[in-house]
Amino acid sequence: MPAMALLMVGGLVAADLKALRNFVPVIAMVLGFSQGYLNGVSFGAANGITLTLLGTAIVAFAIVALGAGLVVGVQGWRRIIVRVAGSWMAAIGILLAGWMIRKP
Repeated sequence: MPAMALLMVGGLVAADLKALRNFVPVIAMVLGFSQGYLNGVSFGAANGITLTLLGTAIVAFAIVALGAGLVVGVQGWRRIIVRVAGSWMAAIGILLAGWMIRKP
């Protein structure tokens, strides 16, 4: 799942698509809750799993939402830098997916 999240977000940034105002918070919520759920499942029967799950989801949401907010008004050559960073994120997602499916 982390590979797909990197690939999806990096691909959207590199493609420089104009997203609707309501689309970015939805992406942030989906990624936040999915990452929080996967981390919560890996904790198993630890005490306070609900708080851990909620905390991880909130942190992932905050990171995606703040990152999106930082690049909203970027113009000119800075926009190219953001798109290059997005392509690197997508490439890291592809590499991570490859490592996950390879056979040891």
